[in-house]
Parts: sequence; structure tokens; C-alpha cells
Amino acid sequence: MTDVIATLAGMRRPGLLVQAARMAALTGDAERRARRRPLPTLLAEEDRLNAARLGGGLGYSPTRHVEVMSAILCAARSVV
Repeated sequence: MTDVIATLAGMRRPGLLVQAARMAALTGDAERRARRRPLPTLLAEEDRLNAARLGGGLGYSPTRHVEVMSAILCAARSVV
């Protein structure tokens, strides 16, 4: 559990992305996504999305990034 908290505390993401993810985390969709996939899998996907965001890759989807971040927030809420 401490490892998860440390990982989340070390994440540095744009404020707008985090704000959108917090709002999306209040929906049932985010909770369903969090239950469907384990937290390490969500964190790995978020890491890939962030790398694509920073690299300016054509495969980057801001919508998907918000979805994954919101699921991470929901999953972390249940862990803590």
C-alpha cells in the first residue's frame, strides 16, 4: 500500500489533466474501469499515455488519459 501511495505522490501531471480526472472519478464509469483492471495495469497504461503526451506522439488520446487517470484515482481511493 505504501508503494502505491509513493507512486501516486511522485506523479507530476498537468493541472487540467488532474482536474478532469478528478471530475471523471466521480462517475460510475471510472469505478467500473477501476474494478475491471488491477491498479498496476492502470499505472503502466498511464505511464505509456504520459510518455506519448510528452513525446507528442500521434497515438496520444487525451480522453483515454483522463479515463485511465480517473480509474487510478478510484482504485487508489479503495486501497487507502
